[in-house]
Amino acid sequence: MSSNAIRVLVVDDDPAITELLRLILIREGFAVSTAASGEIALTQAVSQPPALAILDVKLPGMNGYTVCRRLRQNPSTRAIPILMLTSKSEIGDKIAGFEAGADDYLLKPFEPEEIPYRIKNLLVRAREPEAAQVDAARRGQVIVFFGAKGGVGKTTIAANFTIALRKHTGKAIALFDADFSFGDLGLQLNLPPSRTVLDLVKDIALLDREVVEHVLLSHPSGIRVLLSPLQRERVELITVEHVRRILELLQELHDYVVIDCHSTYDEPTLEILERADHIFLVVTPEVGPLVNAGSFLELAQRLDVDRGKINVILNRANSDVGILPSEVARSLNHPIAFRLVSGGRPVVQSVNRGTPIILAQPTHPFSQQILPMVEYIAKRPSA
Repeated sequence: MSSNAIRVLVVDDDPAITELLRLILIREGFAVSTAASGEIALTQAVSQPPALAILDVKLPGMNGYTVCRRLRQNPSTRAIPILMLTSKSEIGDKIAGFEAGADDYLLKPFEPEEIPYRIKNLLVRAREPEAAQVDAARRGQVIVFFGAKGGVGKTTIAANFTIALRKHTGKAIALFDADFSFGDLGLQLNLPPSRTVLDLVKDIALLDREVVEHVLLSHPSGIRVLLSPLQRERVELITVEHVRRILELLQELHDYVVIDCHSTYDEPTLEILERADHIFLVVTPEVGPLVNAGSFLELAQRLDVDRGKINVILNRANSDVGILPSEVARSLNHPIAFRLVSGGRPVVQSVNRGTPIILAQPTHPFSQQILPMVEYIAKRPSA
């Protein structure tokens, strides 16, 4: 092995896992050092900083979270990319890892083929921070619609907003249906799912702008759409790495990328939320959505998402039996940025016909209520 080989530090007290990782990495041309405890790992990392660390959460004595924090606190090791391993799949454990400073998260048992890709991806991101910052200045803004609960009107609002933004700005805009399990943007836009996001996950190594351009569907309004899978049983094929790469390419190709998110906290959704420039949190004046919205705001704080990015949309604000808008704002401890009254039958009919009301009836009150949101985004400078 070349003396110039990139060195990876593997920290795990399970000899079988350590040996498996060592063999995988050596086969890929990496040099490998190992440590069976957090204390040993810290000593090695400080004396000879590795290019990357693979760190198990469950270690004897000092656990992986503590080791990760210590590495981030030391000037000589704080920039080391860290891939955290765990057998726990709970969202709280993942958040704890990211809060400690981990760059990526992998569940055990893992597929051996996944390790090299994860490592190479982290190394590329670590080596090109300046280039990434320059690219970011040229990339489109990411606008995320997140529903506090299913059925709050998130998708309908997102579809009409995107078309209105295109009409207002004339810029290149993509609409990404990231509700992989239940997304129905194709129905709302009357776009047959001839191509979907699943066409982008066959070989991530070959994923580039040209491939994305081919998969995007064109809508008569001028926006381009990336649809969710028709085969819901294949959703598990879409990983956080796929979502990250797809989003990067969409940003390179468009001035705005609007994302209709799944109302859950899986890894792809967390990745999208962390990369968002603006988040529209859609709620309705009911107890269930408000409780969920409160939980979302707490999670956003834990993920260090700037609250200034989050704009609450109160949909169906004119409900006769709903909670008053002032009570909604007080309950969330967050101002209501936009209020939408129910569009009634015309909106329902537009959804059923696959023609957004912003196109079918642009002067309808619901259509007009979308415009302040569009103007708000259009005035915001690119990141």
